[in-house]
Formats: sequence, structure tokens, C-alpha cells
Amino acid sequence: MDGVKDVAQIIYYITLSIAGPLALIEFFRARNADRRANEYKIYDELNNRFFEYQKIALEYYDLDILDVPNNDPSLAFDKKRKQEMVAHSILFSLFERAFLMFYQQEDQFRLRQWSGWKHFLSDFIRREAVRSAWRLCRETYDTDFQKFMDTKIAEVQAVESAQEGAMSLKKPTPASHITGQLLDK
Repeated sequence: MDGVKDVAQIIYYITLSIAGPLALIEFFRARNADRRANEYKIYDELNNRFFEYQKIALEYYDLDILDVPNNDPSLAFDKKRKQEMVAHSILFSLFERAFLMFYQQEDQFRLRQWSGWKHFLSDFIRREAVRSAWRLCRETYDTDFQKFMDTKIAEVQAVESAQEGAMSLKKPTPASHITGQLLDK
């Protein structure tokens, strides 16, 4: 009887030594998840408020309520350009929010949801006005989002450069046209 009791006690201690650390690990994971959820809740509320402010700034663009950074005084902002900058800023905020929402999600969910956003973003950043707006206001966004956007813009510009290079190779130059005529004779 003592032998069975000793074996049961050993099994109990082994189980406890495995379950204790596992429970502790799960506790810390849950605490981190709660912390991230609270951080996101705070971010979400602040972002909603800022988004509302940006909409007001877009509606009343003639008032001086939203500063559009301009490091080059030779580029005076007219009202339409300021409206465009504010509209781009609103869309950047929306993309930042989507990026941060999907950034830490599981791969399967992120692939389903984020792929549409990425496609729209890729089309959006092909425009020079959008890239110019990003350069002016990029410092106001999350640093991970800044890196992501800078990488996407660099990719788009690399593709554009490659396409321009390919187009310039296909265009006949005046000298090659004459040389081609001489070779035909």
C-alpha cells in the first residue's frame, strides 16, 4: 500500500511541476493580451477623435485649424492643395488603423483581410501627389506603419523606374533610326 501511495505522490509532484509553469505562462500571455487590448482601445478612441477633427479640417479647409507641414516656402499651398493634403492624411490614418489592426493578427485572418487593403494602398501610392503628401506628414504616424509605407513606396517607385527604363529602350532614338535606314540599303 505504501508503494502505491509513493507512486501516486510522485505522479502528483510531476504533474504539479509541469502544470505550475504552464499555468504561469498562460497567465502572462493573458495579461499581455489584455494589455494589448487596452492599448488598442485607447488608440482606437484617440484615432476616432482625431479622424473627426480631420473631417472638420477638410470641411473647413479655409480655416487655419490643421497645419499642413511645408518645409519649402516656395511651395505655397493653395486651398485645393490643402484640401487634397488633408484628404490624403485622412486616408493615411485609415490605412494606419487597418495596418495596426491586422498587424498582430493570425496569418490566416491577416491574409484574408489585409490583402484587399494592400491592393488598394498599392494603387493609391502610385500617384505622385500621394507620395508627396506622405513625405510631408509621415512623421505623425506609427513607426512600424512608417516603415511599411516607406517600403511599399520604394517598391512602387522601383517598378515605375524599371518600366520607364524598359520604355526608353524600346523608343528609337533619332541616331538609331538613321543607322537603321543605312543598314537597310
